[in-house]
Amino acid sequence: MSTGAPHPSTRDTVLQVARRLFGERGYAGVTIRQIASDAGVSPALVMKVGGSKEQLYADATPSEPAPLDPHTSTEGLGELLVRRLLDRRAADVAEPWLRAIYLLHDAPDPLAARREFRERFLGRFAGDDPDSRRRADLLACTLLGLAAGARSFRLLDPATTDLDAVVREYGAVVQGLLDGIHQEPT
Repeated sequence: MSTGAPHPSTRDTVLQVARRLFGERGYAGVTIRQIASDAGVSPALVMKVGGSKEQLYADATPSEPAPLDPHTSTEGLGELLVRRLLDRRAADVAEPWLRAIYLLHDAPDPLAARREFRERFLGRFAGDDPDSRRRADLLACTLLGLAAGARSFRLLDPATTDLDAVVREYGAVVQGLLDGIHQEPT
């Protein structure tokens, strides 16, 4: 006898697909039909799982990964940031760099959202001088690009890519920006 509730594995599949799509495109950029199509179920079943798009978004929103310890040394931080980003993709958990794009896009107050992004993601790195601030902006652009490439465009396929080489090579780029931010003025 059926209780009318979706099978737990179907619910998990729908939520996993919804999490991925919302994470890649934001709330406004995803439809119930897209979730259904990617999950291989009907739109009606997606609605049965979620109740509404709003509730499905709330249920599918992953918890943020643990933030980086603010006392972490900047030495080797470039590779650490890249490794964490790639590890989050492998674990299929939230990617804060990518989500920031969609949260900004969907924000009712974009100026406040930009300010919050700058404080949350760059506050530790950006100094008071214009060069330090420019390098912090470049750091953000670099990590946003990696997040978008790895998640949205599915670049750097783990099946065909030496991810340790990516960590070394991309990490060196990130580290160069970090080192420039934290250099003593000459």
